[in-house]
Amino acid sequence: MKYEGKKGIPHMEEPGNSVKVRTGDWRVFKPVWDMKKCTRCKQCWLMCPDDAIHWKGKPAWDKQVCKGCLICVEVCPQKAITSVRDLHE
Repeated sequence: MKYEGKKGIPHMEEPGNSVKVRTGDWRVFKPVWDMKKCTRCKQCWLMCPDDAIHWKGKPAWDKQVCKGCLICVEVCPQKAITSVRDLHE
């Protein structure tokens, strides 16, 4: 995004645009699923504010969109999602 000619603090001009902006580079921690514990309740998918979790029979996260808010970790009733430091490798 170009901020040339704009005054003030750089900001998102459209709410809910993380899919278009590819906000995954902001992430410090990333979610990791333990599929043996996952009951496919879809709480992570329902609660993800950035639509970074897709459902294809099992959860799949879009690393280009996920900001690392880790709401998915908090809402998982089975504790099947943990967080690890993201080294962006």
